[in-house]
Amino acid sequence: MNKLIIALDSLSPDKAKTLILDILNKNTEYKDRILFKIHDIQSLIGFNGIAELLDGVDCKLMLDPKWHDIPNTLKNYISQLSSSGLVDKVEYITIHASGWSEMLKVAQETKTTHMPHVKLLAITAMTSLDDEDTGYIFDNTAKHSVLRLTKLALDAGIEWVVCSTHEASVLREVYGEGFDIITPWVRFVDWDAGDQKRIMTPAEAMRNGSTNIVMWRPILEALDVQGVISRYFLETQGVTYIPEHKCGFEKMLYRGDWKEVLSYIGAFYFRPQGGKYVRFTSKVVSNAYINIWAIERSFSVIDRATSELATQIRAQHIQADVVVWAQMWSVRISLSLAKKLWVDESVYTEKTGSDNGSMDLKRHAIDLTGKKVILSEDIVSRGTTIAKMREVMESLWATVVAIACVWNRYEQDSQDGIPIISCFVPPKFELYWDDNTPEDQRKDFPRLPEDAIIAEKPKNQWWELVESMRG
Repeated sequence: MNKLIIALDSLSPDKAKTLILDILNKNTEYKDRILFKIHDIQSLIGFNGIAELLDGVDCKLMLDPKWHDIPNTLKNYISQLSSSGLVDKVEYITIHASGWSEMLKVAQETKTTHMPHVKLLAITAMTSLDDEDTGYIFDNTAKHSVLRLTKLALDAGIEWVVCSTHEASVLREVYGEGFDIITPWVRFVDWDAGDQKRIMTPAEAMRNGSTNIVMWRPILEALDVQGVISRYFLETQGVTYIPEHKCGFEKMLYRGDWKEVLSYIGAFYFRPQGGKYVRFTSKVVSNAYINIWAIERSFSVIDRATSELATQIRAQHIQADVVVWAQMWSVRISLSLAKKLWVDESVYTEKTGSDNGSMDLKRHAIDLTGKKVILSEDIVSRGTTIAKMREVMESLWATVVAIACVWNRYEQDSQDGIPIISCFVPPKFELYWDDNTPEDQRKDFPRLPEDAIIAEKPKNQWWELVESMRG
């Protein structure tokens, strides 16, 4: 059963107490479903001051300090609250999910130890922010910022999040119903939105997946406060979450493993039933194939890929000055990776000569002497391109410290001692030969089955190849 959280922002302590008593005395029917949000009063009189102010008042509180600090400081904050006279009245307390994983984990663990009845609310993106704002702050849209911050909170064991009503439905669909969502800044249909940019009515919020709702101005500015509260409960009576099933890609992106993510967008697939094979150069390939060009159209997938790579690189304590990318297909991946590693400089190499037998450095306006570089590729197959890139770097007195790629088809995790860090290692190709395969390339591979159907590789028509293999 949903609860109404009434914000007491901007009220003096005495006025806040008067309003709390008035609402509880006149709304006995909904008393157990009403909480009061404390924000600026806390900074005025502190935890013990609030406890003294509300001594003898039977109410539940949502403290809204929006804590965002180093883990040890968060531990101290929670310990101070747990030892105050206020803790028994507190049901929720807010922290910023943008404080990142370690802060969230420490806060949740400390809370569980000292005040297990209190629920932490992880604030995602503020409702006053739109896509342009979150683009500057989180380098992402509001929706994807909320999705990523919610994942951080859930991974830390926090099961309550705060977000706009507009993101509630996508969170429900992506992460399920095993957690709760509080949505602030809900307005009745006939109320002005004020300075808020992502709002809904109470009933719309509930249908979108909200668990509890925070309201402030529609109640505090009303002439008939009790009438507004009754209206809220009447409008939300019996309203439940209605799945819209519109977030399949987001669900796959944030919860799927790499095999699922890549197969969802057609960039990685297995040979389907029906005996279809694909011709790759002069050989016939079955079992697995990769279409990197399809995935490079999706910035969200690239963002996840480079986040995975950056995490692995940091875990190995690898530091670099420059990211070097190979030709045009690696541009988006490499630049995104450089950004996540806080690497300011990048250059790229390009195969030259009629047979692509050599490689030259392009966009080279920096001195690479003594620089630590990461070589970045979309796919490492035979390792020849990477080897040529290494030769170029070594000729310029740079040191290659790692090789990063989305797919490692090289079947090794290093090249001459340099680690190859990848998101995904696909299954080994099964190679076959048929009458069109030159004899010197047949080697010990088996002959293609007589009933096999070959899907040729159309030049520059990779997407059509994917579709033909699906059929």
